[in-house]
Amino acid sequence: MAHQKRLSAPKHYDIDRKGLTYTTTTEGSRSPEQGIPAVVFLREVTGYAETKKEAKKIIGDGQLFRNGDRITNFRDTVGIMDVIEIEETSEAYRMLPASNSLVFQETSDHRVTAKITGKSVEGDDYIYHLHNGENFRTSEEFSTGSTLVFNGDAEEHEMSEGEEAVILSGQHAGEVADINELHSRGMRPDTATVETDQEFEIGQENLFVRGDLEVSQ
Repeated sequence: MAHQKRLSAPKHYDIDRKGLTYTTTTEGSRSPEQGIPAVVFLREVTGYAETKKEAKKIIGDGQLFRNGDRITNFRDTVGIMDVIEIEETSEAYRMLPASNSLVFQETSDHRVTAKITGKSVEGDDYIYHLHNGENFRTSEEFSTGSTLVFNGDAEEHEMSEGEEAVILSGQHAGEVADINELHSRGMRPDTATVETDQEFEIGQENLFVRGDLEVSQ
């Protein structure tokens, strides 16, 4: 079994680095650079559990949900834009990026959302590869870079000028920016000119179109 030493844990882990020697490694489809294990969410982030044993019991009792699906593995990762719900308290949080950290915004908007990072075709269906490591199969055609919001059907919010987007990483991570102009760079990654309190250029892969999601700045 792999262990993650606390002092070398990713900076976005909200843990006491001078406490116990080890924390918990991540598993599942989410990137460990943009997520935390479920046990860390329950213990260090929210304080619903004081120990790993208590966190494992909460998960074992089926109390923790990610995007409407029950979490069964205490090492499973919750990642950026996921909605994490605790059944017993009826509280829900959306995980958002911030500079060198992650934040959990309490929310009443439980809709699942994901960014399309790639796609392939299989028969009459499109297979969309999403930012959270999952795939979505449908006969509907969407654009790479779009945000999909699932509320029964999949609603597309395209990466386009005039839209708002959440910045996913870097010094502006977590800020909501206006997309002023999109740039196609040929062999190089596409970029966008965006504006927060200042205007700057950023890679389109670092933008998550907001649509009508509840996202505080």
